[in-house]
Amino acid sequence: MVHLPILFDLLGVFSAAASGALTAVRKGLDLVGILVLGAATGLGGGAVRDVLIGARPPAFLADWRYLSAATIASLAVIAAQYQVFAVGPELRERVRVTTAYLVVDSLTLGFFAVSGTGKALRYGLAPVPAALMGVLTAVGGGVIRDMLIAEVPTVLRREFYAIPAAIGSLIVVGADRYTPALTPIAFVAAGATAALRLIAVRRHWHAQLPPAKR
Repeated sequence: MVHLPILFDLLGVFSAAASGALTAVRKGLDLVGILVLGAATGLGGGAVRDVLIGARPPAFLADWRYLSAATIASLAVIAAQYQVFAVGPELRERVRVTTAYLVVDSLTLGFFAVSGTGKALRYGLAPVPAALMGVLTAVGGGVIRDMLIAEVPTVLRREFYAIPAAIGSLIVVGADRYTPALTPIAFVAAGATAALRLIAVRRHWHAQLPPAKR
């Protein structure tokens, strides 16, 4: 039985909701739009995971901390962006928003890959399906976010996105097989996932195939 602290799930909700709220800010959505997009991004992947593994009701309906974390994250983004936009030139504002989005999106991959895999293992899934649930948790909220703003989901584009989540999930699965003390490894897996995503963006790594020959 894997025992992962709820902290990982809540941190994932917080960072995912922040990335959704930042996307809403970039798209010029109003207050309601920012809150809705933040909540959908923060809670969507975990909700789909819970339905698939038979965890009913989904965690965000059973524990008030989930929706609270998503709401606080969105409000924090609103407050922070108000200050940034009030004092900086336009280029500086855009750079700050882009950098903040990248960081929180990478942290989301790490936190959710760990918590999603851990919860799936707790519910008796085999290692490979559990790792898939970790990836689904990590990218699911982002897919919902991108669909709501009528964009091709990031995970389906050229960005090196799902692969870091899969690596983090596999680290958790491997650690669970050999040691019961999984929590320290979970922090390593989350950090490695986020770092790999950030490095991939920095070095322009992607999984895009070359053009097909005609």
